[in-house]
Amino acid sequence: MGVDVEETALLTSLAMFTLLAAACSIVFNKIKLPPLIGYIVAGIIIANVWVVTAEGELIVEILSDIGLVMLMFCIGLEINLKKIRKQGIFAIEVAIIQLPLMVLGGVIAGAFMGFDMVQCICLGAIISGSSTAVVMAVLKSQNRLDKEHIEMLVLITIMEDIGQVIILSMITPIMASNDPSVDVNSLIVMIVSIIVFMVVSLLIGLRLIPRMINWVSDNVSDEILTVLSVGLAFGMALLSIYIGLSMAIGAFLMGMMIAASRKSKDINHKIEPMRDLFMAVFFISIGMEISVSSIVDNISTIVIIYLLFAILKTSTVFLAYWIGGETCRNGFLSATGLVAMGEFAFIIASEALDFGVVDNSFYTSVVGAALVSMIALPFLTKYAAKIWDTSVETCPKPVYAACCNINASRDKFYDRMYASSKKSKKTIYRSMTHTYINILVIVAVQIVFHFVTPLAVDWMMMSFGGNATVWSIAMLFVNFAILTVPVYHLVNNVKFLDEVVISGARHIASREGTDDEPGVIYHRILEVNTYLMVILIDVLIIIVTPNSVGLWLHLVMLAIAVIVLFAFYFKKRMEDKNRSGDVPETYDEDGDKGEF
Repeated sequence: MGVDVEETALLTSLAMFTLLAAACSIVFNKIKLPPLIGYIVAGIIIANVWVVTAEGELIVEILSDIGLVMLMFCIGLEINLKKIRKQGIFAIEVAIIQLPLMVLGGVIAGAFMGFDMVQCICLGAIISGSSTAVVMAVLKSQNRLDKEHIEMLVLITIMEDIGQVIILSMITPIMASNDPSVDVNSLIVMIVSIIVFMVVSLLIGLRLIPRMINWVSDNVSDEILTVLSVGLAFGMALLSIYIGLSMAIGAFLMGMMIAASRKSKDINHKIEPMRDLFMAVFFISIGMEISVSSIVDNISTIVIIYLLFAILKTSTVFLAYWIGGETCRNGFLSATGLVAMGEFAFIIASEALDFGVVDNSFYTSVVGAALVSMIALPFLTKYAAKIWDTSVETCPKPVYAACCNINASRDKFYDRMYASSKKSKKTIYRSMTHTYINILVIVAVQIVFHFVTPLAVDWMMMSFGGNATVWSIAMLFVNFAILTVPVYHLVNNVKFLDEVVISGARHIASREGTDDEPGVIYHRILEVNTYLMVILIDVLIIIVTPNSVGLWLHLVMLAIAVIVLFAFYFKKRMEDKNRSGDVPETYDEDGDKGEF
């Protein structure tokens, strides 16, 4: 009986890929580097040394897709939302601060590097996260940070994974819009479908899936439970493809759902060998897209992207730790421990390559920069403490004194906020979080309107007629109205924090018998009318946001909006005056204070 050609190709590919990947991983393991690097190097060797047949490429593609699903499913399984709510508040704060700044930094740097806007967004998304596996492997092998700090860094990387899933969901329609074959109506349907899919998955799936897994674990064997869990992961991955998302997002969401069940750790342990095998093929396929000549040709871009990632990651995490009240030294050591690009860098780069958003040169540069970051991380963390201590010792005295004054001002600011009452700390943290979230919402709204406005204008022209100028002005009105909500809450939260600072300073002054009165700026912020501040901030945001409307029409529309809002405000003011006989306060301490 003859041997089937497809069976031969399958066995040859599996034998060659797995044995070479194992050999490369052993080499890198000897120099204390994670096996992931060995898998990618194996793929580069295969692509540049052996001639892979069409059957072999198809097999690699299928197995790598399986590996991607298994990898993302297991990452989702490691996310325990209950544990994060109890222990990961600081990790959430760090991720909320540094992820948007990383994306913004990547977008700005990409613009300077000559990339178009979609490529800039992809670059920002790619560099925003860190690798959980690499960070854990390096920090545990060096034993330079205690268990508590390592666990906190792991929680931060987990929060980054969640953030990058959200980012990938948001940029998928943007990448799809770069495809000329996608029309406006299809893109709008895709955006709505993605939103509905994410909401339904999180609201319904987190209630039903854990209960189903718990019932199966109580009534049938563990073997069937494992098969069911893997089947659900692939089913969710398939559903996400139909919606227009990456299969990685569906698998990740299913992992999060099953993570809420009692047997999640057992499921993760049982599928770990299968995950390792197919994950190796996934990273081999990443390496197979890269040629040695491409690495040589793009070596400067690889170095630039790595330096961009390392500088942004260190500075943003350091800033987040500093805002969180940590010492500068601890913030720096923790920040350097996260300078390794995450698995999502490869996933987002691969998605962008498939959509035709980036070329092989961009893709090679990203993968090369990720490899450099993983190789450099052990050396960076090893000498991080020495780098910090040397920098402090050699720092010029005026600069060092200025940094100490900034730290003292931060501590004094927090002391004033926490001095008003014992319960104020929790309330203040919530208000500060809401303030930052409102800023992120404002930025997100403007980014969405920047990309959606041209599509919406074209759709409205096709559906209702009219010209582009009229519909563009209409979209500016909608933008102005939507911005009013987050800006209003932002102003109220800022006023609340100012009031807390003033109250805390007076409390400290009365307790210690000193004259600790905050600067006049705090009082002036409270004195400005809330509605006036909202209007001015709205106008400023819309003016600085690029749009297709001419400047004079832009200003006329904004002037009309301002007049209308002022008319409503003064009408309400007169009604309140007639009811009470007094002019109402400009700031509602009870109703609006600290509200999100």
